[in-house]
Amino acid sequence: MTLDEYNKLRLLCVYYATANRNPTEVFSWQDICITLDEKGVFEKDMYQSKEDLKNKSLIVINPQYPSGLYRKYTEYVKENLN
Repeated sequence: MTLDEYNKLRLLCVYYATANRNPTEVFSWQDICITLDEKGVFEKDMYQSKEDLKNKSLIVINPQYPSGLYRKYTEYVKENLN
Protein backbone atom coordinates (compact mmCIF):
# COMPACT_ATOMS: atom_id res chain seq x y z
CA MET A 1 0.00 0.00 0.00
CA THR A 2 1.09 3.57 -0.54
CA LEU A 3 1.49 6.09 2.28
CA ASP A 4 -1.63 7.87 1.01
CA GLU A 5 -3.62 4.64 1.28
CA TYR A 6 -2.37 4.05 4.83
CA ASN A 7 -3.31 7.64 5.71
CA LYS A 8 -6.79 7.12 4.30
CA LEU A 9 -7.16 3.85 6.23
CA ARG A 10 -6.30 5.65 9.48
CA LEU A 11 -8.69 8.48 8.69
CA LEU A 12 -11.59 6.27 7.70
CA CYS A 13 -11.16 4.20 10.87
CA VAL A 14 -11.16 7.21 13.17
CA TYR A 15 -14.09 8.85 11.37
CA TYR A 16 -16.10 5.64 11.61
CA ALA A 17 -15.29 5.15 15.28
CA THR A 18 -16.07 8.70 16.32
CA ALA A 19 -19.17 9.05 14.15
CA ASN A 20 -20.63 5.95 15.79
CA ARG A 21 -19.31 6.90 19.25
CA ASN A 22 -17.99 3.41 19.60
CA PRO A 23 -15.11 3.07 22.11
CA THR A 24 -14.25 -0.41 20.81
CA GLU A 25 -13.72 1.01 17.32
CA VAL A 26 -11.62 3.86 18.75
CA PHE A 27 -9.36 1.28 20.41
CA SER A 28 -9.16 -0.62 17.10
CA TRP A 29 -8.11 2.60 15.36
CA GLN A 30 -5.46 3.17 18.03
CA ASP A 31 -4.17 -0.38 17.53
CA ILE A 32 -3.96 0.21 13.77
CA CYS A 33 -1.99 3.43 14.31
CA ILE A 34 0.36 1.79 16.83
CA THR A 35 0.94 -1.22 14.58
CA LEU A 36 1.65 0.94 11.55
CA ASP A 37 4.04 3.14 13.57
CA GLU A 38 5.87 0.03 14.82
CA LYS A 39 6.25 -1.10 11.20
CA GLY A 40 7.69 2.30 10.25
CA VAL A 41 4.58 3.58 8.46
CA PHE A 42 4.21 6.96 10.14
CA GLU A 43 1.51 9.55 9.56
CA LYS A 44 2.73 12.05 7.01
CA ASP A 45 0.97 14.31 4.51
CA MET A 46 -2.38 13.54 6.17
CA TYR A 47 -3.90 16.83 4.99
CA GLN A 48 -3.85 15.82 1.32
CA SER A 49 -5.24 12.36 2.08
CA LYS A 50 -8.06 13.92 4.11
CA GLU A 51 -8.85 16.43 1.35
CA ASP A 52 -9.03 13.59 -1.18
CA LEU A 53 -11.50 11.69 1.03
CA LYS A 54 -13.61 14.85 1.36
CA ASN A 55 -13.54 15.46 -2.40
CA LYS A 56 -14.76 11.89 -2.99
CA SER A 57 -17.50 12.43 -0.36
CA LEU A 58 -16.19 9.55 1.71
CA ILE A 59 -16.00 11.82 4.76
CA VAL A 60 -17.81 15.04 5.53
CA ILE A 61 -16.88 18.06 7.59
CA ASN A 62 -18.46 18.36 11.02
CA PRO A 63 -18.91 22.10 11.66
CA GLN A 64 -18.84 21.47 15.44
CA TYR A 65 -15.47 19.68 15.35
CA PRO A 66 -12.60 21.86 16.61
CA SER A 67 -9.76 21.96 14.09
CA GLY A 68 -6.59 20.21 15.25
CA LEU A 69 -8.30 17.92 17.76
CA TYR A 70 -7.20 14.75 15.91
CA ARG A 71 -3.55 15.85 15.98
CA LYS A 72 -3.73 16.73 19.67
CA TYR A 73 -5.34 13.41 20.49
CA THR A 74 -2.81 11.33 18.56
CA GLU A 75 0.03 13.21 20.27
CA TYR A 76 -1.60 12.54 23.67
CA VAL A 77 -2.03 8.83 22.91
CA LYS A 78 1.56 8.45 21.71
CA GLU A 79 2.94 10.23 24.80
CA ASN A 80 0.87 8.20 27.23
CA LEU A 81 1.41 4.77 25.67
CA ASN A 82 5.17 4.86 26.15
